[in-house]
Amino acid sequence: MLALTAALLLAVLGYGAWRVSTSAPPKRVAEAYVRALAAGDAEAALQYSSGSAAFAASRMKDSKVLAKVEDVSCSVAALGRGWAKVLATVELTLQDGSADVGWYSMDMTKTGQGWKVASFREAEPDMSGVSLFVSGAKADAAKRVFQGYLDALAAGDWQGATKYLAGPARRSQEMGAAVIGKGVVIGKVEELKAEPVWKRGEEAVIRFNYIVDGRNVSVLAFFYRTVDGWKITEIVQN
Repeated sequence: MLALTAALLLAVLGYGAWRVSTSAPPKRVAEAYVRALAAGDAEAALQYSSGSAAFAASRMKDSKVLAKVEDVSCSVAALGRGWAKVLATVELTLQDGSADVGWYSMDMTKTGQGWKVASFREAEPDMSGVSLFVSGAKADAAKRVFQGYLDALAAGDWQGATKYLAGPARRSQEMGAAVIGKGVVIGKVEELKAEPVWKRGEEAVIRFNYIVDGRNVSVLAFFYRTVDGWKITEIVQN
């Protein structure tokens, strides 16, 4: 019995070591590709890519530096024979000095020249896991950010409101700036209340209830803690 248990333990440990050793190369290449893209280094990005990912890199030639990469966190979500799916969380400092974050999914293929990024696209953040407690200090910090965002909108300061955003929320607001980015968007917000919902690592979800223009509003706000503090990445009305 002891011999069987030891054999099973060795098999499990051996599988774990094999998975780590085989998943490390695609992770390294994925991170190198992302860093090259963020820096606007088309030549480096082309070295690590093929297919549609290489086409995207080739379009960056002669472009200026886009952003400074603060951190790249990659994980292998799936691994097969000569193929892997890598998920990446990328923290950036943009040219204007503001912080941003993005989530991406990459299909990796193993070629004669090693692993390459074959496709690169935006992805949803991983919001999995049970969380039943969020500290009051973190909830208060998120509330101040959300209050600042609402105050900026109420003042018609569309650009000022953007500094409280990151990721999908920031890009959505920037895209809509030409259409609705002039004048007051909402009235003054009153009786803002925050209810912590979920937190894991650098991510958190807070439910906000408030009154604006005489009506009750309830939203879920998704946050990510960047090098510049908490930023709103998505707002969902509920």
